[in-house]
Amino acid sequence: MSASVSTVSDVQGRRDGQAGSSGSARRRRYRSALRDERAADTRGRIAAAARELFATRGFAGTTVALIAEHAGVATPTVYAVFSSKGEIMRELVSRLETEADGEDWRARIEAEPDPRRKLEWYAAWHRTLFATGRDVLAAALNAGGDPAVLDLREQGDRNAQAWLEPIIDALAAADMLAPGLTQQQAVDRGLMLSSLELYFRATNGRGWSDEAYQQWLTELLHHQLLVTPGVPDGKN
Repeated sequence: MSASVSTVSDVQGRRDGQAGSSGSARRRRYRSALRDERAADTRGRIAAAARELFATRGFAGTTVALIAEHAGVATPTVYAVFSSKGEIMRELVSRLETEADGEDWRARIEAEPDPRRKLEWYAAWHRTLFATGRDVLAAALNAGGDPAVLDLREQGDRNAQAWLEPIIDALAAADMLAPGLTQQQAVDRGLMLSSLELYFRATNGRGWSDEAYQQWLTELLHHQLLVTPGVPDGKN
């Protein structure tokens, strides 16, 4: 009888131990998830504060201490999350393609069967991206020689090229490129015409609307890259 009681007690003890272990694991997961949530919230508040300050005071006029004050955190916390102002700018720029629904735009361009129409969607995408991130991109453009920001500009050129090259490939395959224009030359022209500097020159400098900029860019891309119907080769 005592052996049976002992066996039952042992089984119950193991169950209690397993339950306790399972409960501890759940608590650890909860605490870990809570820490991750708080860290993400802190990161988001710092980025949001920096974005607002960059837009109103400029990159150079914004200090890390000021970002910390506006985010409601200590200055060392900013440095713990982001190593520098340049890294905060990198974070903000990296979010822009998502904010502008980049995946949907990419899918739309890829699914478009008409190469000429692909080029029009490319112009529309750039207008959307630039308009969505106008405040961040203006601050980045005027950030001077910060190494992280300089690297961002190079990355931006690479990203734009990755968007444009498949479109140029489609135009070339359809014999729609202007006579004598190589694919590399077409990519180079497209990148220069769709540069951020020209967007700001048109909208900020000349007061154009985003719609007017998109129409102008579309017309310019057509004129510079495509064969003109009815015009003999070499006279485009």
